[in-house]
Amino acid sequence: MNKSIVLGLLMAMLVPTAAFADGHVSLGGDVRLRYEYSDAAALDAGLTARTYINLGAKIDDNTSFMSQVRHGYAFSSGGGTTDNYDIQQAYLSIADMGAMANFLGGWSMDIGRMNNPNLGSGRIVNSADWNSDAAGPNNHDGFKLSTELGGVDFDLYRWGGNDNSDDSAMIFNFGLGDMAGFADIGFYYATSSAAAATEDPSWMAFNINNIGGDALMGVDLDVEYATSDADAGGEDGTLTSVSVGYALDQFNLSFSNSVTDLDWTSINGDPHGTHGIADLFGGADLDNTTIGVSTDALMDGMGVTLNYITISRDSDGADLGTELDLILDFACGQLGYASFSADDAGLTDTDYIYWQSSYDF
Repeated sequence: MNKSIVLGLLMAMLVPTAAFADGHVSLGGDVRLRYEYSDAAALDAGLTARTYINLGAKIDDNTSFMSQVRHGYAFSSGGGTTDNYDIQQAYLSIADMGAMANFLGGWSMDIGRMNNPNLGSGRIVNSADWNSDAAGPNNHDGFKLSTELGGVDFDLYRWGGNDNSDDSAMIFNFGLGDMAGFADIGFYYATSSAAAATEDPSWMAFNINNIGGDALMGVDLDVEYATSDADAGGEDGTLTSVSVGYALDQFNLSFSNSVTDLDWTSINGDPHGTHGIADLFGGADLDNTTIGVSTDALMDGMGVTLNYITISRDSDGADLGTELDLILDFACGQLGYASFSADDAGLTDTDYIYWQSSYDF
C-alpha cells in the first residue's frame, strides 16, 4: 500500500478521536527484529523487521475503537529493503449491546478488521503472528458477537465481502470452561466459501485440556480432535492430537503426538513451530511425535527448551526425518536452532537458526 495512503488513513483515524471530549486516547506500538539463516534454499532467510503503531480510543463506558498499522521490512543482501504497509486491524468494540436494544443485553460486538482468532491449537484457523513480511498475520474484515449462555462462553465470527462475493467464513465457538468438572472443554464449528468455488468446506473441532485437573498430580493431559469436510465427496479429513506435560522439580517434561490424514485441510496453514521451528512441514498426511524438556533453572535470566521431533507420513508410515530444536529465551529476545536429518530421499538435511528481539514503545 502506498505510504501516503496509509498516512492518510492513520490521520483519518485520529480525527474522530480528537472529538471525543470525554474519552481517552492511547498511542503505542512495538518493533520486532528477527534474523534467520537456513541452508535450505526453499526457506526465506535474512533480516526482517516488523513495526506496529497502535491507536486506541475510549468513546464512552460502553464503546471503544482500536486501530493498528503494520509496517514489515525484508532487508535484502544488497542493502535495500522490501517493505509493506497495511492496516492490520481497525475495529469498533461495543461491550454491551443492550444499550442499543434490550433484547441484545449481555451480547458484545467487535466489528471491522481484526486478526483471525487462535482456536485450540490453531491447526484450523490462526493469526500466524510469526509472519513479518508482506503477508502479515492472518486477518479478516467482519464482526464477532460474544455472550455467555448459562455458563457457556459463545463467540460467533463472520467475515467476508459485504455482498458475499468475496471469500467468507463463519465460526461458532463454544467454551465450556471447567463446568464438566474434569477438564476445560472447547468446541467450534467453521464453514467457508469462495466466489469461484462450488464447494463449501466445513470444520469441526473438540479441545479437551487439563484432563483430570489437579487429580493427576502434576500431569497436564490435553486432547484435540478435528474433522474437515471438503464438500466435494469422499472421506472427511481428520486431525488427532494428544499431549502430556509433567512438572518434575524445576524441569517440565512433555510428550505429544499429532496425526493428520491424507484428506485433512484447514483454513490457515499450521502455526509456526507445529512440526519444529524450521517449519519444513505442514498440512495433511503427517504423523508428528515430539518429546521435550524445558527449564529456567540452568542459568539466571535464561529459559531453555529442547525438543526432539520425528515426522512420518500417515498414509504409508514412511519416515520423513527427525528434527532437534534448541530454544533459548532471554529477557531481550529468543535464540533458536534447529537441525533436521532427512530419512526420505526427496528431502535434504537442514540447519536453521534465528534470533528475535521485540521492543514496546
